[in-house]
Amino acid sequence: MLMTQIYQRNVAQHGDALTLLQSLPSSCTPLGFFDPQHRDNLDKLKYGNEGARQRQRCKLPQMSSEYIEACCREMARVLMPSGYLMRWQNTFQVCEGVHLRLRYVLQCVDMIAWDNLRISNGCRARRRGDYVVALQKEPIVGRATWRTRPTIPDRWPEKVDRKLHPHIKPVGLISALIEAITSPGDLVVDPAAGSFVVMRAAHRLGCDFIGCDLAYAQENGDEHTQ
Repeated sequence: MLMTQIYQRNVAQHGDALTLLQSLPSSCTPLGFFDPQHRDNLDKLKYGNEGARQRQRCKLPQMSSEYIEACCREMARVLMPSGYLMRWQNTFQVCEGVHLRLRYVLQCVDMIAWDNLRISNGCRARRRGDYVVALQKEPIVGRATWRTRPTIPDRWPEKVDRKLHPHIKPVGLISALIEAITSPGDLVVDPAAGSFVVMRAAHRLGCDFIGCDLAYAQENGDEHTQ
C-alpha cells in the first residue's frame, strides 16, 4: 500500500512539485515561486560545450512542458485572489512566450531581468542571467497588492555562488519580492525549491514556507534549514 507523503512547513524536504501543490488548499498563499528545470531548454539550447560546463545542472530532474504547465495551473488555484506567481524563465522561454499558455488563469503583469554578472554561452547574444516573470491571479490590481513603495528595479544585478547549487537564484531579489508582496505570517510556496533559498528569505522576513525538491536527499540532513 502506497503512503501519501505529508508535506511539512518550514523545512527542506524531498518531494514532487505537482504533488505538493495538489496537497495545498485553495487560496492559501499570496505568493509562490517556481523555478522549473525545463527539459525543452536542454534539448534546444545546445551551445557547443554547454553540456560539459553545465554537467551538474543537467543532472537535475527534468520537467516536461506539460508538467510545468500543470504545476502553474495548480499554483493559480492555491494563490489568493490577486496573488502572484514569480516564475523564473531564461531567454529561450521568454522568447517562446511559454507564460502565454496560462493567460486564462494567470496574467503576466511585469518582468524583472536578473543580471548574474557572469557571462555564459549563447547562439547569438551571450547569456548573463535569467528573468522572473510576475504572473498575477485575477482580479488584476497593482499598487494595492504591492505592500512596499515600488523600489525594485527591472534590471537586478546580483552574483550567486553556483557551488551551493547549480540552479541557485538571487536571495536579494527574492527577499525584495517577498517583502513587497507578503506580510509577516503569510505562507510562501516554492514547489521546486532547489537550494531552498526562498525558504531562508521567507524565514528572515517572518513568513511561513512550504516547498520541496525532487533532488533533495534526506541524507543532507538539515543543511538547508538554517
